[in-house]
Amino acid sequence: MISNRIYKLNIHRQCYLVTRHTSTTKDTKSIQPPNPKRISSDMVGPPDPVSNLRTVIFKEPPNESQLEKRYRQMRSEVQEWNHKFWAQHNSRFYQEREEYVKTHTPADKQNLSADEMSVFYKAFLDKNWKLHINYNMEWYKKNFALLSLAIRVKVRKLLRLKK
Repeated sequence: MISNRIYKLNIHRQCYLVTRHTSTTKDTKSIQPPNPKRISSDMVGPPDPVSNLRTVIFKEPPNESQLEKRYRQMRSEVQEWNHKFWAQHNSRFYQEREEYVKTHTPADKQNLSADEMSVFYKAFLDKNWKLHINYNMEWYKKNFALLSLAIRVKVRKLLRLKK
C-alpha cells in the first residue's frame, strides 16, 4: 500500500508543498527491487535485519564506459563482501549471546545486568579480535582500489567534458 505524505518546506520565505510517496507495506520482500537501468541515481534500501547494512542499487547508465562499469561492479562486489561478513558475524554474535544468557541467567532472575553482559561482550571481542583485524585490512585494500577507480572515472569524465 502506498500512502501520500505532504510536507511543508519553507525555503527562502517561499512555501513549497512536497508530496512524498511512502510504502506502508510491512513485508519488503514482496516488493521488486528497481531496475538499475531505469533508475535516475543510486538507490539505498532499508537496513538488512541481520547485517544491519543498507543495500545500494547502483544505477547503470546507458552510455557507461568499460572503466565506469568496472567501478560500478567493484562497488557492488565490495558491498556484497561487506554484507556477507557482517551477516555471518552478527549471526554468530546473536547465537553466542543467546547461549551465554541461557547458561548464565540465574533461575530467580529474568535478565542479566549490563555489567554481567559486559563479560560476554569482552570475551566475544577478544575471541574475534584477529577476525576484525583481517576484515579491516581487507576493507582498506578494497576501498583504496575503489578510490583509485573512482579517481580514474572522474578524470576521464572531466576530460570528456573538456573536449
